[in-house]
Amino acid sequence: RIRGVSVQVTVCEKGRRLRRILPAAIYAAATFVAMSFAAALKADEGFAYPLFDGESLAGWTVENGCQASVGDGTLRLDGGDGWLRSHGALSDFDLHIEWKALKETEYDAGIYFRAGLEGSPFPKQGYQVNLKQGREGQIAGLEGATSQVPVHPAGEWNAFDLSVRGETVALSVNGRPAYRVGGLKREGGYVGIQVEVPLGGRFEFRNLLITDPTRRALFNGQDLSGWESVGGQADISWSVDDGVLTCRPGRGPWLRSAE
Repeated sequence: RIRGVSVQVTVCEKGRRLRRILPAAIYAAATFVAMSFAAALKADEGFAYPLFDGESLAGWTVENGCQASVGDGTLRLDGGDGWLRSHGALSDFDLHIEWKALKETEYDAGIYFRAGLEGSPFPKQGYQVNLKQGREGQIAGLEGATSQVPVHPAGEWNAFDLSVRGETVALSVNGRPAYRVGGLKREGGYVGIQVEVPLGGRFEFRNLLITDPTRRALFNGQDLSGWESVGGQADISWSVDDGVLTCRPGRGPWLRSAE
């Protein structure tokens, strides 16, 4: 449910054609919100949340003096060598991330996971899903972690879906499975984005969604599953309306989690 989105309607002089213009940033944000909420409702698969809010670098630490910015709902790598690090460390997770190289050839960046804090300008320990031209999706030093799925050329968006479970990592590229291999040694660390602008050029990222299988949504947006009322029947005061948990005026029971 999205509020505050305006649609501009333009009718040509002959009145035969109707064109609705929805800014790309608003469309991307709307799609991402819907995707995030839908994923969060799958309690048996974990809890999903945005790793990038589309408006700021909140939740990220800029390491080793590199430069990044936010504009039009995208995260941009602007300059320097270093990396962007998530505030929280993760062990097992699913990551959806969309990226676009702005350098026509010889572009280079990467997606870190289970990365450590040591090292300069890049983390010394951890794993990197390569975004280097010709090696997109490859994880160096991990046998079998090489993608044969083609990516879209520079200037066009690509989508990676990375799944990490224990010693196993799997990658899908633009919706097509690339590999599933074992051999991971590090048990946890940070998710990050490599910034290597002087040689690798600028990149843009959007729709970064993390699903943490160790967490789940407390409210599913549909009913009171996982909750119990105290002091009377729940429907005396409580209802779920359009995905919102609503309490009506007047005295009645309170809700507590079932666990």
